[in-house]
Formats: sequence, structure tokens, C-alpha cells
Amino acid sequence: MYAAQINYRQAVERWCKKVDEYNAQCPTIVAERTVKTVDGEVTKSYERKVGTLKASVKATGLHLIAQYAEAWAKYTATTRGLGKPSDVYLKTNRVEIGERLNRSPRSVYDHIRKLIAVGLVDNYKFCGRHQSFELWISPQILFGEGNEEKKETPLKAPKTAVSPSVRQNLPPSHITQKQHSTTIRAVDCGKTGKQNQGDNEDPHRGGQIANQPAPYEPRVKETRKGGGAAPAGADAYAELERGFVKLPKFLRQMVVNFWFVARAALYHRNEWSEQENQMALLEIYSGVFGKFGVSQSDAAWTDYYNELIERLTMAQTWFSKHEKRYPDKPYASQKKMGYFDAKNNFGFAMTAAWLAKDQLRKRENRVEYLLNVARLDFERLAAGKPRASKQEMSELQLFVYYNNLAKSYGKEVQERFSAQYLAQKARKFAPVKVAKMSIRAQKAAAKAEVVYVEPWMEMGESFIRY
Repeated sequence: MYAAQINYRQAVERWCKKVDEYNAQCPTIVAERTVKTVDGEVTKSYERKVGTLKASVKATGLHLIAQYAEAWAKYTATTRGLGKPSDVYLKTNRVEIGERLNRSPRSVYDHIRKLIAVGLVDNYKFCGRHQSFELWISPQILFGEGNEEKKETPLKAPKTAVSPSVRQNLPPSHITQKQHSTTIRAVDCGKTGKQNQGDNEDPHRGGQIANQPAPYEPRVKETRKGGGAAPAGADAYAELERGFVKLPKFLRQMVVNFWFVARAALYHRNEWSEQENQMALLEIYSGVFGKFGVSQSDAAWTDYYNELIERLTMAQTWFSKHEKRYPDKPYASQKKMGYFDAKNNFGFAMTAAWLAKDQLRKRENRVEYLLNVARLDFERLAAGKPRASKQEMSELQLFVYYNNLAKSYGKEVQERFSAQYLAQKARKFAPVKVAKMSIRAQKAAAKAEVVYVEPWMEMGESFIRY
């Protein structure tokens, strides 16, 4: 398991040590130099090494390590520590590096060739366009020799039943992860941040959020339910442990990483013993991942893991906004189910509906944006001022283009786009003029004088009351 953040200082020390070792083993030659002095010409002999790495090459290596550290931090922030060095690379070119280091492209090319020979650049791939290439930095320099993966010790089942611990009624703090920005890209780095998460109904009131309307079906479902009630004794935990230790290392590490994130997001003020950590891991393995009973690929499990992390972020935001609320214990305590039990409707299972609701909101926003852009493009095309990307398209081609985009969202969105196109064509793609009141008129309407009329005032002019 690799660290989420690269220790830049240690990586630099390993790189400098690598350079020193490389220069030390370079061959030494004896050279002579003739120097003119007052007494005449004097020939001096001195030793020098051949083929050593110059300071400029060493500085280029330091620059690549710094850029790779930023790309690695950005990638691990999205994968929650499940990334590998082979998944992250630097996509750049010698012109860009030369501008940053004030060197010529030819010098950068020679430096990259020497860095490959010395072992800093682990892999090199030429892209064949604009002098671009992809670089992979050696993990031995970034993480060290013995930091590939840590050995895992099997979990021990508790010998006694779950003992309740003192719950601290303290509001959890909102933990954010710093997103690093760099012009050098990494594979699948970066995801759209969430907005207004946790602004949902109180899950502790028992209110269920309704299913999403047809024809859209939410992508997130609770299909990985736990099998039965939460375990409450040593025998039940021992049975779960026997299934847990048989899992592949990738899946076991996924459960451990999820508990680390949940502990930092929801239980950061609690202290957990070794026994409680073991019980929490087994509860998550049973209730959240459903004992991995669904047969699917590692990539599918990784996608599901990322969805779980999004749901954890929603729960963290909700508890930070409701300071008098706090999550239940992660494991069953006395007669109360654990927070991660799949049957606990007031626990982590409730966040599946939150995520589905958020995905539906984002989908509706994308549909509205698509219809608005299509309307504006047709109006610009009719006015003879199309956008640069749509200049070569005719009206029919533009209709087919947006019709295919609308079709990807379903039949309902396609029908909305067709109705909008027919309405525009009926008015010859003229923009719709929306009558808007000026700010002065709006203020005047808001301050309109109200006259109260008594009943006797509506009975005619000849009516007189004494």
C-alpha cells in the first residue's frame, strides 16, 4: 500500500544519494594541463571523473519529482489511497520543461535520456505529437525501497461480547482534502466536487425519501445488503472473520481504507481500542460491502467504493450542520444496531437515497444546460453568427447533433428537445422577448399604496349614515 502523500524531502534525499552513488562509480581519468607562470610553462596533472551527472541534470530530476508529487496527491485524493504508481504519469514535453527551467529543448532531451539511464525515470512513452511524452518516476525513489506494501495481520475475534463505551456528544468537524493543481496530468485525476451536500431530511425522524420518477432510474442502489442482523457475540464475529481473511488482499484493503476514512470523518473525537477497531471492520465488511457476495470485477468494486466515500462525505456534512446529532457506534451495542448495519434505516444506509437524489439533481441541471445551449445555437445560426465550433454545420446537422445528445438522456428529454425545436422553427428562430420590469418599477410595485374600503362606502352616493 502506497502513501497518499509523497514525502518530498525524503524523495529528494534518495535522489541526491542516487546521484552521488552514480557519480562515485564513474571512471576516473588523469588529465594534464599546461599553465603559464612567471617562471615559464608548468604542466600539472589532475584527476577527473567522466560521465557524471551535472547539477543541471540533477535539478531537472528534482523538478520532475516535485511535479509527480502533486499529480500523485491529486490522484490519491480521488481514489482514496487505492492508486498505484503505474496509474499516474506526467504528460509533458521538452519545450514546457525548458521554459520552466530556463533551458533549451535539446538540453532537456539530453537530461531525460540521462535520467532514464540513471534510473529516476522508470518508464518513458513517446506520444508522437508536439514533442510530447509520458514519464513514470521510479517508486523506489518516491516511496523508498521497503515501502511497497505493508504486511497485514489477520484480525482476531473478540473473546467477549461487545462492551459499550462512553459516547461523546461532540459535533464532528468538516474535514476537507486539499486538491492540488498542476499542468502535468495524471490518469483519471479529478472529479466534480459536490455542492450543498447534506441538505436533506433528518434521517433520525424515520422519513423515507421517495423513489426517483421514471424514466430515470438512479444509478446507486442498496444491492449489497448485509446478511441478517448485526452480530452481537464472539461466535458471530469469528464467523465473519473466517470469511474476511479469505478475501483477496485488494478487497480486504478496501474495507480497511473505508474504516480509516469513516473514523476520520464521523468518529474523529473518539478513541478506539484494538478490539473495537476489529469489530468495526467486520461490521463494515458485513453491512456496507455485503460480505462481497456480489460477483463483479475489481474496477466495479472500486467504483462502488468511491460512491461509498461520497456518501460518507454527505453524512459528515449533515452531522456538522446538526451539532446535536451524532452517529451511532459502528458496531452493535446492547439492543441498538450499529451505524453501518444495512438494516438500520437511520444509519449509513440512508445516505444511498441522498446520493441518488444528488445524482438526479445533477442530471436535471445537465439536461437544462443542454436545452439552453441548443436553443441559443439555433438562434445564432439563423442570425448568421454561429459559434466557432458550429460554423460548418447546417440546420439539419445541428438538429441531428443535439438530438443525439438528448437521446442519451432518455426518450422524455428527446421529446422536450423536439418540442423546443418545433416552437423555435415556428417563429423562425427569433429570440423570445421576455418582458421584464425595471428595478424602479419593481420597487414602485412593492411600495404600492393600499386603500381599505369600508362596506358603507360601496352602497352608492345617496347613502348617508347617521
